[in-house]
Amino acid sequence: MPSASESKLPHNSLEKTLKEIEGLISLPEIYLKFRQLMDDPNSSNEDFSALVGCDPNLSATVLKIVNSALFGFPGQIDNISRAINLLGIGQLHDMVLGTSAIASLDFPNDIVPLKTFWRSSLFSGVLARLLASQLKIQDSECFFVIGLLHEIGHLILYAKYREQSIQAIANFNEGNQTLAVAEQNILGFHYGQAGANLMAQWRLPTKFQVMTYYQPTPTDAPLHPLGTALIHLAHGYAQKYLVNTGQNIERLIVPEAWKILDLNPKQVEITLEKAKQVSADMEKAILR
Repeated sequence: MPSASESKLPHNSLEKTLKEIEGLISLPEIYLKFRQLMDDPNSSNEDFSALVGCDPNLSATVLKIVNSALFGFPGQIDNISRAINLLGIGQLHDMVLGTSAIASLDFPNDIVPLKTFWRSSLFSGVLARLLASQLKIQDSECFFVIGLLHEIGHLILYAKYREQSIQAIANFNEGNQTLAVAEQNILGFHYGQAGANLMAQWRLPTKFQVMTYYQPTPTDAPLHPLGTALIHLAHGYAQKYLVNTGQNIERLIVPEAWKILDLNPKQVEITLEKAKQVSADMEKAILR
């Protein structure tokens, strides 16, 4: 039997895999109803408030996020109607999406513990959101949920291709190639492509799909180059602090990303401490 590194899967395996898991990874009904309201020109803020309010767990989670240091509102936001007035439907959508996705992607594995995976993803989202605001990138609010979800492809790989994923991580740790390249060499696709294709199944915005697909190789992004580089940067720091703690940051972030963003590590260090504090606060709201 050939080893994992020698048995590269056919290129259509990603499409086949996604078809196999399509029924297993579906977003909750409440999110689908939320999307239906967004598509309905006659829907009102009261409709959205009533929908979220009918799910006590979701409602409580959204209010915890709104009241976190990520937003820094002066005073307590104690109901969904007020949250909508302050944030708008777009940001409420992102919060509902993020919490729904975490519930849907409950795939335990023995490669990266699920709690560690989501802590890392949450940190990515917080850091990306803070840096996007700092850099005055348009629609900076969406970077929290993009950062939160950008690595969901790994949950698919860990569940369906355990041995190949372990081999790819070993190749990354031992050599000079990135993890995405190691996965591409073994599987024929990498986690960014898997995640973006799942997002397409879910009909998430194109921006989410592009940044997720090209996050491992931000210089290849045909659209949203700033945002893609930013998610790549946030991913690198999340890996450094929460997953691959022995890796140098230089191995986790390509030099071109710094140039695209016109940033340097010292500038990021200032934001990192706040990101750590906010992320710890958000863990209590989102992760159970």
